[in-house]
Amino acid sequence: MDIGNAVKMLRMKKGISQKDLSSMCGISANALCSIESGNTFPSKNTITKMCEALDIPNSYLLLFSISEEDIPENKRILYKTLCESIKEDLIQNL
Repeated sequence: MDIGNAVKMLRMKKGISQKDLSSMCGISANALCSIESGNTFPSKNTITKMCEALDIPNSYLLLFSISEEDIPENKRILYKTLCESIKEDLIQNL
């Protein structure tokens, strides 16, 4: 699970700076940088605040955080087929 890259991608897609997102979430810019770089995993409260600031449901962030390695090997083909298509649709509608 790579929540940091998901936060960064969604933040950039929304055109929000790290400074602005961190301010909206009540965390420091350094804390957000640490989350986006994968050095820190955000608390449930921070995840909720980030999703509110990005105007997305928590489930979107979790979906974008899933990596192929998180999926059982026997289901990876199905995951790649369905999940990537769903992600593309969601990104286009942000």
